[in-house]
Amino acid sequence: MSSMKLFQEESRQLHHRRVYSILLVGIGVMLSLTAYDYFLVPEHFSEFFRYRLFSVGFSGLLLVANYQDRLRQRSWIIGFSGYIGAGMIILLTMHRMGGSTSAYYVGLIVAMTMYTAIAPLTVTQTLISGFALVCIYLISMFFVDSISPDHWMTLFNNLFFMVCFVFITATQSWAETAARMRECLLRTEENEAAEALGRQAETLENEVRTRTEEQKVSEKRYRILYEALADDVVLLATQGMVLQANRSYYSHFCKGEWNHPVSFFDAVRPQDREIVRAKLYDVIERGRPLSAWQITLLSSDGGPVEVEINGAPLYWYKEILGVQLVIRDISIRKKLERELVTSLDKVKQTEDAAILALAKLSEYRDVRSLHHLERIREYCRTLAVELSRRPELQYILTPEYIRNLYQGVILHDIGKVAIADDILQHKGSLTAQEEEILRNHTVTGGDVIKAMEREAQGSGFLSLAKNIAYFHHERWDGSGYPFALKGGDIPLEARIMAVADAYEALTATLTPEKILSHHDAMDRIIGSAGHHLDPMIVNAFVVQQDTFARIHETLAETA
Repeated sequence: MSSMKLFQEESRQLHHRRVYSILLVGIGVMLSLTAYDYFLVPEHFSEFFRYRLFSVGFSGLLLVANYQDRLRQRSWIIGFSGYIGAGMIILLTMHRMGGSTSAYYVGLIVAMTMYTAIAPLTVTQTLISGFALVCIYLISMFFVDSISPDHWMTLFNNLFFMVCFVFITATQSWAETAARMRECLLRTEENEAAEALGRQAETLENEVRTRTEEQKVSEKRYRILYEALADDVVLLATQGMVLQANRSYYSHFCKGEWNHPVSFFDAVRPQDREIVRAKLYDVIERGRPLSAWQITLLSSDGGPVEVEINGAPLYWYKEILGVQLVIRDISIRKKLERELVTSLDKVKQTEDAAILALAKLSEYRDVRSLHHLERIREYCRTLAVELSRRPELQYILTPEYIRNLYQGVILHDIGKVAIADDILQHKGSLTAQEEEILRNHTVTGGDVIKAMEREAQGSGFLSLAKNIAYFHHERWDGSGYPFALKGGDIPLEARIMAVADAYEALTATLTPEKILSHHDAMDRIIGSAGHHLDPMIVNAFVVQQDTFARIHETLAETA
């Protein structure tokens, strides 16, 4: 019998047995509810008592039906009938006690939990059982009881909890079914292994009788296999001398010569011999096996060969006789890995170019100076690297943070694509309403990147880009926009961008008469520290002022 058929048969037997428990527990719960009715709703005791007796009688009939089910084919139908019957009795009680607001609603949860927890249901059966009761509950509430507007929230809450319990019990059923299936599979495998072990024990006696005669044949076959291995296999003495090796090893590292003493260290580069001795010492003296150790050896013609070595000590009555190494040539694999890294680098460069192209969309409408975005991201990276030298910022300004910042800053004005041309390209002063529309590009850009971030699910680059888009016009003293944030409430990346953007605006404006020299721009920025700009980042700018000047010169406007 296959493991699946065995599992299905065991599930039917288990379900058949547990139906008794379900029905008996249901009878007990119904009888206990009778006491509950007597003390809390004595005016309905007689009526409810008849309901309970009917439920107990119905459960008794189901017990008899389950007993008569010799083939165990109807266990789920019987259990499900008892479960639905109990639910109907509880719903009838709820109808008599206020409908959706009745405290007897808890009984539905109890019935659902009790049935799905005891019965070995599949996920499908659990979902059918759970949603069947939910549907009956909805029908009873809509067509039997009239629901007042004040009770809609109660009905919604009840449905919410019932649906939650359906999915919780379905998850529990899935876990239990998977566990029972694994257990059945393991028992099947155990039985098969036991049968195989019995067969092997039977043949072992024959094998022992013929072992002597087949010894030479076995040794020959082993030697053929040993020589046919694609990997190099070598047995070393404790001093590193080769005791035995397959043809592949001699071919690769000994020019095919087999009949003279060979040291493994002849195939090791001089600069690596101490490392190899230490590794062999760990294997021989400490019994530590080698696993996937990568090193470069010298082939018989003196060329380098990248290999992966696995090794283990060989014992004889607890005494280490030597070390067996399996050497695999991984030169092709390493070459492919390097090619893969190169390919991934090209993909990353393509992605970076795509991001820059996206950022330049805003420049097509908001005419900016040439290489504006390139200079901005170089300025920001320079500031971030300088700030990362501060002990209090090292854990924030990690290499990954700086890479994300480098890409994120170029999207700072992406929101300007939503600004009308007559405002964006206006030469004179703007009205207050136009100024407000222009300032709103920070919120538009941040919202766009925020939507992209939700799709990317946790992208560090988009998280920084979003903060920069939202807050790069905030000011240290709280006079900025759009949220008038102040001081440390402004994200660090936005404060870095503010200093870089200020330098760019002073040295690369499209109006020639307004362009300042590097030193004049530096004085203006130093004067803005504590008001417009973060003093800490301004200090970093002062330290890196020569770098800023070099970037400005390298990426300067060209005719």
